[in-house]
Amino acid sequence: MSDFYQSDDARLFYTTMGNGPDLVLLHPTPCDHRFWLSVAEILASRFRLILPDLRGHGRSEAGSGAITVQKLSADLIRLLDDLEVGRALFAGCSIGGYTLYEFWRQASSRVGGLAFCNSRPQADSDANRAKREEWIAKIRERGTAEFVDAMLGSLIGPTAQRREFGRIDLVRQMMQTVTPQAAIAILQGLAARPDSVETLRTIRVPCFVLAGGEDTSSTTADMKLLAEQIRNGGYGAEFTELRDAGHYAPWEQPGLVGRMLLRFFESVSG
Repeated sequence: MSDFYQSDDARLFYTTMGNGPDLVLLHPTPCDHRFWLSVAEILASRFRLILPDLRGHGRSEAGSGAITVQKLSADLIRLLDDLEVGRALFAGCSIGGYTLYEFWRQASSRVGGLAFCNSRPQADSDANRAKREEWIAKIRERGTAEFVDAMLGSLIGPTAQRREFGRIDLVRQMMQTVTPQAAIAILQGLAARPDSVETLRTIRVPCFVLAGGEDTSSTTADMKLLAEQIRNGGYGAEFTELRDAGHYAPWEQPGLVGRMLLRFFESVSG
């Protein structure tokens, strides 16, 4: 089932599939819910999957102003309310994971388990913020074509670039749906996102942490820090590294990641 819902100033899209306990999958930028579809085919045998297009992505409107993690978390709360979901399981990749840090701060009682894929907990460094400002200036001047090419080259790992060449066109299509205005709002929101390292110590639900050995955006060291901080707070966190995967690890190796997430979430949901 697919539908739209209203959250503040934006009309947003989501789709559902499967039956069972509710599991929300949050995609990275600048993709949309289709990022997860190959993994979803595995998970739908056991769970009802909720796959939103985050605001500014896919078929969802951007609304006004920067697309911050605070807005994305509020959108997620509105979607769960509309679907009458009180508590769910969650997985997020990149900006999807950043959204889950904020969602935990806003609505931890609604979380039964968390999977963080390639989503570093630290805020942007000054250098990263400067790079985002450079991209914002380029997009304002020339549109998103150069940005999309750069994202395809940097976010998909070298191994997948070789093995999955035929599938990369789908990622390009997803990225091309993001308007220049939305891309700018996304970059502004990413630059403004808060540091979440301290938040990790407050997490009190089972967690799964996935790193990609070829990921230069959320490195293995970043993801190990994430797992360690959750453990430092007194709760367990399972850590796995896929050495031949980049920032889009769930898309690059959907069969393996799908089986990992199925095992983890089955253990959480009983």
